[in-house]
Amino acid sequence: MARYLTHPSARSMVAGGVVAGIIGGFFIHAFFFAVGLARFPATYEWIASGVVGRAAYTGHWEWLGVILHFGISIVAAILYVYIAQVTGLLGRPLLGGALFGIATNGVMDLIAYTRLGTPLPTTWHDILIPLVAHVVFFGVPIALFLSRYERVPIPYT
Repeated sequence: MARYLTHPSARSMVAGGVVAGIIGGFFIHAFFFAVGLARFPATYEWIASGVVGRAAYTGHWEWLGVILHFGISIVAAILYVYIAQVTGLLGRPLLGGALFGIATNGVMDLIAYTRLGTPLPTTWHDILIPLVAHVVFFGVPIALFLSRYERVPIPYT
């Protein structure tokens, strides 16, 4: 029976977070594009508008939106692996991923409603679809990947 290293190094957390963030960023936007809640390039122009303002809609700023989307996903995944390791949720990816997805959705909503001026949701659909998507297509995939990635077998001593 193998023992596992459960205290990942900083390098391992960053490397795992980068890969997990790309996975989560891809899954969440693939879902939003598939169900018609996101469109290219408008979605990425909207993301870029958080940095460059209205200019994001006048030029080719969608590339900045793509970089920001995946950059935020990567930073969030790195934070998750650290917090999950400290709290013991690294070994409980479904619970950790669900909590992470809920927290991520809350932070994204806060940014969208305050910084980007997005109107507040008016229906349960507008609240639940993004929340469930952040749990199922962002939080849980990141947590599942990191729970496997960070379990490094070590020899018996």
